[in-house]
Amino acid sequence: MVEKNQLTAPRTSGAHNQDSAIQSQNMGPHNLTTALRTIRARTLLTDENADARLTSGFVIAGFLTFIMLAVVLFTDMPPIGPNEGELAPNLSGDAHTPGSASWQPFELYDEIDHGWDADSDSDSKWFLIQFMDTDCPYCWDEGETMSAMYTQFSEQVTFISVAVSLDIPGHSSSLEEVIAFQEKTSHSGCKGGETDCSTRPGDAHNFVYLDDLRLSESDEWEIQGTPFMVILKPDGVVAWNQGQHAPGSEAGQALYDMLNPDGE
Repeated sequence: MVEKNQLTAPRTSGAHNQDSAIQSQNMGPHNLTTALRTIRARTLLTDENADARLTSGFVIAGFLTFIMLAVVLFTDMPPIGPNEGELAPNLSGDAHTPGSASWQPFELYDEIDHGWDADSDSDSKWFLIQFMDTDCPYCWDEGETMSAMYTQFSEQVTFISVAVSLDIPGHSSSLEEVIAFQEKTSHSGCKGGETDCSTRPGDAHNFVYLDDLRLSESDEWEIQGTPFMVILKPDGVVAWNQGQHAPGSEAGQALYDMLNPDGE
């Protein structure tokens, strides 16, 4: 059976080739010429359609490129960075509000007013970003300053404290310690180790604390230590960066001057 199958296949193939040869012989010169012309016409038509599609593709690509260039050239979009005049880097992570039983996702870019206009009478709030460490003695003392500024500016400013844990001896924070620092509740571990967080100067902070203990967000802000403050306009553009001013410059005074340009 195997030898019969092996012989059958070539015979079938040969019959097919033989029929084709007979058909070619039966075609006269006129018919053969007509067939060749038809093939050439179809090939030419196919080539023209392909060229047309290719040309259309180039036109569309060129148009889209023009649109993107126009957006870049004519949109006044500042570069992203921590310096004054730049769009502040995003802050993304879990945030805790006073009294909450859990941490919730937070995105700074969801809070800013992307369409804010300085010349309009917008009710959009400015932002005060504070980078702090619960074990930092200077952050401990600044707890009272933050309370005072919140009392004065909270109707016009959104306050955000970003909790970091600096990689230096005696600094080992935790989410529980951050909450205790924020709410002024009992927890032994603030200010370098053994201090009870409930004794922190100032009132409980009624604003968001963002978890960045691993410094995954703060690196882009190029903070020079803690506490470190940055003021943002409602559209997220950096208006004041502590690192760009002389030592002793106060964020509270800078914030007052920006919110009261006429000195009122």
